Amino acid sequence: MLSSLLLTTAALGLGYAYSTTSECDYKWITQPIDHFYQTNGTYQQRYSIFDEFYKPGGPIMFFQGEESWYLDCANTTVVYEYAKQLGGLAVSLEHRYFGQSMPFGKNSHTISNLKYLTLDNVMADAVSFIEHVKATNKGAADSRVLVASGSYGGFMAAAFRLNHPDTFFGSLASAGPVRSFSNSSDPETFNWWRWVNRIYLDRSEEASNKIQNAFQVLQKRLVSPDVASLKEQLGLCTVPTANDTAGNAQIVSAITHLYSLATELNYPTVKPGRSPIANSFEKFINVALEESDPIQLLNQTFWLWFGAEGDSQASCFNYTDSNFVRTGVPLIEYDSFDYITCTYVPLASSNIPNGTIFPPSPTASDAIPQYCQLKFGVTPMTQEEIFERYHFSPAELRNSTRILWSNAEYDPTSAVSIDYLPTPVDKCASRMILTSDMAHREDLFLPDPTDSKTLTALRNKELQIFKEWLEFCH
Repeated sequence: MLSSLLLTTAALGLGYAYSTTSECDYKWITQPIDHFYQTNGTYQQRYSIFDEFYKPGGPIMFFQGEESWYLDCANTTVVYEYAKQLGGLAVSLEHRYFGQSMPFGKNSHTISNLKYLTLDNVMADAVSFIEHVKATNKGAADSRVLVASGSYGGFMAAAFRLNHPDTFFGSLASAGPVRSFSNSSDPETFNWWRWVNRIYLDRSEEASNKIQNAFQVLQKRLVSPDVASLKEQLGLCTVPTANDTAGNAQIVSAITHLYSLATELNYPTVKPGRSPIANSFEKFINVALEESDPIQLLNQTFWLWFGAEGDSQASCFNYTDSNFVRTGVPLIEYDSFDYITCTYVPLASSNIPNGTIFPPSPTASDAIPQYCQLKFGVTPMTQEEIFERYHFSPAELRNSTRILWSNAEYDPTSAVSIDYLPTPVDKCASRMILTSDMAHREDLFLPDPTDSKTLTALRNKELQIFKEWLEFCH
């Protein structure tokens, strides 16, 4: 069971700041395409740096770029605020093979060129970058580095600390998955949807029962003589037929997936590229409570997301395109991220067990490896291989130091993140905080007036922990 820490608000001076990635003065560093001498080429990796708060010897607050097509400028992330409070540098580094940091330019996504997209190279990029920052900023040679990132980036932030402790003094791993890898027959691979199920039931059993009934009605309609009328009722691009098993399964799957996104990305404001609507979970619940027609319940829910203005807006529900649902979160650069999930972060998050309010959808244990072999000619690492090679075993996580795991109530990633750490006596021991009324990696955004009280308290707690690490840990 996930442990939690009761957060109390501490007035540590976190304020509000606003900036945009488009205003960022990006810089570039030359990196080896392969740090381990399998090729001699180099590429240009993008980064940002802000030194207005820096006092020589202050910490380097480092945001590691995530799986998106753009790099978050350091001054649009919480590390900027923490640098202000700690007298540090604020820096961010784009992930290789994402955004404009492409080792082979437009040819970076060929199978032969993707082989340099490894966790070892990603970590080596970060180490090399930190060496560059220390060498080019007066007084930073002995500065300690606190790395932060979220989601897949949370996994990376922990990996940096676990595998390169001499470079990375501490880590904020927000929404970092560390379980439910690879083998789809592992019972833990059902954790994601068990968490989603519980979020809905906890909020409203009435709404949950109506959602469950709506999916049951939809599944019956899809094999009925009246299936064609669903084109108009759901805004489908093409007329469905009862014998199109794959297409009809895609209709159900795409709508189901939105119920997960609505909780995971339940932000109080629109987050372009992430969530096209504010307070998505509450809005989905309200539709379920107010709509009496089961098909219209699902239709209105679907078009709340895909009908909103922004990059995810659709003219019709293109269920025959297996990638359609991915357009719901358009910031992710899937060409590169697919390769990562087929190699060293093979997270299984689509298995829906029996007994939830959602249609069961177990994935065959060989489905992911088959997909990865077909698309990239690679086999995902097993959970045991990841644990051993990159020091993610439960014992090593329990005994680790200075990793702050931040998990959120609304976020199903919490179900596949670290589930338990002993209550620390040592200030330098790693710890986990589960925060209520918070969504996916929400603590990594700059503070905002719409933030919940618990999110504000969490950021204050994070800052307090960083101060303790810097003062008492060596």
